[in-house]
Formats: sequence, structure tokens, C-alpha cells
Amino acid sequence: MRSPADAASVALTWATWSSVFHWYRVVDWYDTAVHSVTPGTVAVTLQLLLARARLLPSPRDRTLRRSAVPLITTALGATVASLWEMYEWLATDVFGAHLRVGYEDTVADMAAGVAGSLAAGLILAWRSARASPRPSEDGDL
Repeated sequence: MRSPADAASVALTWATWSSVFHWYRVVDWYDTAVHSVTPGTVAVTLQLLLARARLLPSPRDRTLRRSAVPLITTALGATVASLWEMYEWLATDVFGAHLRVGYEDTVADMAAGVAGSLAAGLILAWRSARASPRPSEDGDL
């Protein structure tokens, strides 16, 4: 994959087809894996897009503390995971979709999303520290 946006597109497509074909019901750990990877990749993409729009500092900004990049990515990922769980509630309770949801599932999915986003943020911070800042590509890896 060429960019975090490509990874986010693949993760979102993967999550969508998983739901369509009910792959979440096939293997117990599958739901957790999807709820881990998807918010993390989307969070990194959002962070880079917001940095490019100058709404957040670039992960390559040397004036940031090392912990700032994973913290921002985790916060964005927690937001993505929350919105996903709201979608699941809406699909199930309002539109009658047959999703495997409940309190335990929601909390586990949120925890997986936050953990996956933290891991993605640590990877982004590591890659950003290795890259030299380039003025023309501020916010892009």
C-alpha cells in the first residue's frame, strides 16, 4: 500500500464486506481484529489529513513531544470507534439489522478500537521520527 489512506480504504472495505457476508459470526476473534485495525488505520489517515489542512501539527514536527502523536491518533481512533458503535446501534435498534451487539460486545469493540489506534499511533510516531521533515509534504508520510 502506498499511503495510510490506501490502508484505511482497504480496512473500511474489509469491514463492510465482513458485515455483508456475516464473517463476524464465523470466528470469535474476527470481530475484535476488524474493530482493532479499522479505527487505527482511519485515525492515522485523519491525523495526516488534518495535519495537511494545518488543523493539527504534523507528526514530523520536531517541537512535539514524542507522546503527542500516539495520543492524537488514539483520540481520533476512539472517536472513530465510538461512531462505529453508534452506527451498529442505529442499524440494529432503528433499522432492524441483525448484528451481534450488546453491552459486552460494544465495550470490547471500543477497547479494541482504542488499542488498535494506540498501536497505529506508535507506528506513526516511529515512522515520523525516522523521516526527515520536508516542507512540501508537511503532514504526509
